[in-house]
Amino acid sequence: MSMQTWISILTNLFPVISALTCCLLMILTYKDSVREEERYLKRGLFFFYFSVAFGWACVIVYMWSPRLFVYLNSLCYCSFIMMSVTFYHVAFWLTRVDSSERFSMRHYGLPVMIPFALLVWSLFVPLDVQVMIVAVDSPIEEVYFYFTRFFTSQLMVAFLFCFCYTLLGLKRLFRYWRVMRERSEDMKEPPLRWLGSVLLLFLVSLCMPLLEPLFAKSYWIDFLPIGILLVQFSIISYNIIVGNYVLCPGERRLSDDSLVIKKPSLLSKERFEKYMQEDKPYLNPELKITDLIRELQTNRTYLSTFINRTYGMNFKAYINDCRLREMEALLAGSTYAGESMTGLAIRAGFGCYHSYRRAKKRNITNF
Repeated sequence: MSMQTWISILTNLFPVISALTCCLLMILTYKDSVREEERYLKRGLFFFYFSVAFGWACVIVYMWSPRLFVYLNSLCYCSFIMMSVTFYHVAFWLTRVDSSERFSMRHYGLPVMIPFALLVWSLFVPLDVQVMIVAVDSPIEEVYFYFTRFFTSQLMVAFLFCFCYTLLGLKRLFRYWRVMRERSEDMKEPPLRWLGSVLLLFLVSLCMPLLEPLFAKSYWIDFLPIGILLVQFSIISYNIIVGNYVLCPGERRLSDDSLVIKKPSLLSKERFEKYMQEDKPYLNPELKITDLIRELQTNRTYLSTFINRTYGMNFKAYINDCRLREMEALLAGSTYAGESMTGLAIRAGFGCYHSYRRAKKRNITNF
């Protein structure tokens, strides 16, 4: 093999290794998922990354051994068009605004039927002919002309799938932003902006072939789409692992086995403060931010960001602020007039008098 071929093989190893690494991250963080919706999301991303890894591995096989690639061509075809569908499935799940929305499995019909048709057709074509098609990308005989066009059509079909499903993903994202803006009037910036960046990068990568004349004598044109793909992987994995999204809650089953569908909504200041005033979770001295995410139907990152942006303080400071308010109310009332300061501090959720003194000394109350 030539030096250029070796360089191409090493370049194509980057998306394979990166995708497999992301698969491993989804597996390792799977057990940390609090809700079934999060586990479903990570399973979808695992299959997306696996499709990407297998597809790019087939590209390496294509350059290394045309004969071996013939046996993998149908699976390679399936993986390259399956990437777009699986990622759209993930985007669909992220942008649900109603728990009654269901992803239609018909989307997976064509990614399975087209490669299957190729597999069946290839059974009637000699292996040596298929190897020659891979090697020279042209029909050996006129009778195999249409088979050759079908055999080598996966790049164009993958391009069309990626383009269509990227547009569908952007359409859903814009709809999601509009609904969330209507449900939360005090929303300062749209959620899932990172998803919009990933979808736009898909469109940019599709435009890379148009730049080929500018890089006719350079290897950069081969690395640019791969570099964009690595950036996309980084954005997706980071935001999924840290929980930078708000999933629509699924159906809840009551004791009488009747199903109740709960409408999701972004966390608003009024809803959050009502919950804190009525339930008073801060009275628990062992309270952690993860104790609130199930009741508020959100995740840790979103709740932490919400508190920081709304009240200008982190979660711990906000909880201590609530406890100081509770302590002031206890001191002003007559119900516990004879109780010690330590007892009142414990009733306010501080756990001990020292914690109360430390919080008061920092003077965190700023409402």
